[in-house]
Amino acid sequence: MKTIQWRVGATSAPAALRPCGACGAEARFESTGRFRVNAQKKRLDVWLIYRCVSCGSVWNCAVVSRGRPGGVGRELLERFMGNDPGLALECALDAGLLKGNGARRGPVDFAVEGELPGDEDCRVEIHAEGLSGIRLAAVLRAKLGLSRSELEQLVGAGDVACADGADALAAKLRPHRAVMVRARRC
Repeated sequence: MKTIQWRVGATSAPAALRPCGACGAEARFESTGRFRVNAQKKRLDVWLIYRCVSCGSVWNCAVVSRGRPGGVGRELLERFMGNDPGLALECALDAGLLKGNGARRGPVDFAVEGELPGDEDCRVEIHAEGLSGIRLAAVLRAKLGLSRSELEQLVGAGDVACADGADALAAKLRPHRAVMVRARRC
């Protein structure tokens, strides 16, 4: 049986959904990709800056709150101060960070890299660091070019299945997940 590797990555930072003080309702806030760093005496605060899509008001999402400068690490602090795009994306994808700041993560746009299954049965190993909460079915549909009903038929027939026995239609994406695909079914 052939083994195929897929890598799933976010193509852009997802919006944060939270109440906007200026709009007076829940609004979409987009990450600016920039951090605000404030160090006073022995305390460090770092925020990821967001803007309301509707009115442009600013919301600072706390990344480090009243931390010790030495506790963050020099390299990470330099990445915050340099507005590292990879770090900004990583923070924007962190659903726990957003939840702790009274927001929730909006839908994530992603791309799947790797070869398609071919003429033989294969095991597809999916690697997706930092993309928790996305349904496995969405990744399979995107990569295999299937509609929801087509994927449901393949799963129902046993042609597509999670290697660990989980329901491929209901399972969430994990950092590492394996899916079995029968030959020429997709």
